[in-house]
Amino acid sequence: RGLGGEARPLIAQHVMGGHGGLNILGQKSWNVYGQEQRAKVRRDEEEFAASNEDPDAGAVPVGASGPAPRPAGHVGELPTAHHVTLAGHEGPVLAARFSRGGSYALTCGKDRTFRLWNPFRGTLIKTYEGHAHEVRDVACAADNSRLATCGGDKQVFLWDVSTGQKIRRFRGHESAVNAVTFAAEDQVVITAGYDRSVRFFDCRSNSADPIQSVVEWSDAVTCVVTHGGGGCHVTGGGVDGSVKTLDVRAGRIHSDDLGHPVTSLAVSGDGQCLLVGMLDGRMCLLDASDGSVMSEYRGHVSATAKVDARLTLGDGHVVAGSEDGRVVFWELVDARVEVELEAHPGKVVCGLDYHPKRHAMVTSATDGTAKVWLPEGVAGTSFD
Repeated sequence: RGLGGEARPLIAQHVMGGHGGLNILGQKSWNVYGQEQRAKVRRDEEEFAASNEDPDAGAVPVGASGPAPRPAGHVGELPTAHHVTLAGHEGPVLAARFSRGGSYALTCGKDRTFRLWNPFRGTLIKTYEGHAHEVRDVACAADNSRLATCGGDKQVFLWDVSTGQKIRRFRGHESAVNAVTFAAEDQVVITAGYDRSVRFFDCRSNSADPIQSVVEWSDAVTCVVTHGGGGCHVTGGGVDGSVKTLDVRAGRIHSDDLGHPVTSLAVSGDGQCLLVGMLDGRMCLLDASDGSVMSEYRGHVSATAKVDARLTLGDGHVVAGSEDGRVVFWELVDARVEVELEAHPGKVVCGLDYHPKRHAMVTSATDGTAKVWLPEGVAGTSFD
């Protein structure tokens, strides 16, 4: 399946760049564009709008504070106004994430710490220490009781949120670990590393070793996501330009070769599409079922550093960070740039996440800060 990419040896230069971001080197160019798939995306969007369903409906989770729900799909509803700055890290902030319910934000720093915040009040709740090198990614369990982190020290830790203590230390990676996520009702931690592997760890087992290791990439694996019913599909993107999906139930691996190093992955709200960011300054929207390219997006700078990209609430827009300090929004179907923010002027916007239930966004950059963004008219107001 896919475009038939070739295997390549491991690149050694996976280091912190002079700009403070994670440098990833390009390898080759590609020119594939599945324009005929756009009609499918447009139909899905029209069906979503016709359903008159409010994706923000429902009560705010316990402990959360944030703006009232707003409808999806309109430029005016996008989080383009700066709300608060989350300051405190000493050095670049490599990742910024919302908790699964959106009650909290988490940031990962080159200063070897990660931090828990109230994203709407802008208050620091807790600082966690324990990694020997930079913290590259963090994931939060659905009940907000546990966190999983990974970093440049090859370590993968499971943490108790309230006490700040490590619950487990997982081993097995031979080099820096770049991404982490929960799966299987938060009983499994999945990681992606520069040792070309994706590894699975059982949180219930007493063993610190992985229960499964997938070494199918010819270069570093930079990102990993789960999707499909019960998260039965695990997809990782690599510096070798490949996007590989493991069907856990069937025990099969499918691969698509995109030809340029993959730096980010995101899953659409309906689970049917994968947004893939690459170092050639483009992003591609793939059909998760067969890997066909549905659309591509240009306009941000992504040439040497790892920058995050997401789909907005309701899948109406694509948003990504940029190496020149901007955050760029594209319309999903037409792939035109609709909004450009000078989010972190002159710095690499390496971290970005979109709120799971309302129009809110968190970004982080090599300027040592993270910022929370809300729609115009909502940003700057106080929340109980």
